Amino acid sequence: MCTLIALHRAVAGAPLVVAANRDEFLDRPAEGLALRGAVIAPKDLQAGGTWLGIGPGGVFAAVTNRRGEEPDPQRRSRGGLVFEALEAPSARGGAEIIAQAPADAFNPFNFFIADAQEAFVVLYDHSPQLRTLEPGAHVIGNVDPDDRSDPKVARILERAEKAATRVPADALFELASVCREHDCGGGPLVDTCVHTSAYGTRSSCLYLQSADGKSDVLEFSEGAPCEHPYRDQTDLLFEMSLRARYEAEGETPRSAT
Repeated sequence: MCTLIALHRAVAGAPLVVAANRDEFLDRPAEGLALRGAVIAPKDLQAGGTWLGIGPGGVFAAVTNRRGEEPDPQRRSRGGLVFEALEAPSARGGAEIIAQAPADAFNPFNFFIADAQEAFVVLYDHSPQLRTLEPGAHVIGNVDPDDRSDPKVARILERAEKAATRVPADALFELASVCREHDCGGGPLVDTCVHTSAYGTRSSCLYLQSADGKSDVLEFSEGAPCEHPYRDQTDLLFEMSLRARYEAEGETPRSAT
């Protein structure tokens, strides 16, 4: 499963703080964060989609698998949904796009999307269900969001709630610590940072959206964060904003690729 932690309108000075681990089979090829068209996202090289992304309006979107029946390989890839949602200029608009997904077109998923004003999750199990998230700490995994009956979600949510009481930099540091967590009891899949012989945490992303827009942070680990340090990717946010501004004026900045 993947694990996403979101502090939405819970940290003073930072309307959105996110930490997200991607858990996947170790032999599935992928690329790290890059500016892809108008959005910042990593890329799944097998299906061509992504598991998370950031749009030029400060919209963050991510998809996780839901626990359930054996996946049907004939259904559409969930990875394309992030790019579809980020075509909207707001979290509400993106959530409405996902909420209109046709029945039985995808294997089950949880879809999180937020901006500085609102946060939503779409639960998809044969058909989509849109929920509005209240301000606070949230954990999205492979069960219902914030489901404290799940030991992994309950443990991470408790840590996230404590992180939300801190200043932005400390909150992000605390969430990074959670993403590296091991030996939680119950086997490797209960850990936040997963390690098995064929499956595990393949990457991790940290994103802090500041209230003033001047202190945003974007970091990415291309591997399990316990073994691979987070690299500063904040320049991608500037490049994305620059491209959006130039394209609105009918031009393309030379530095954009």
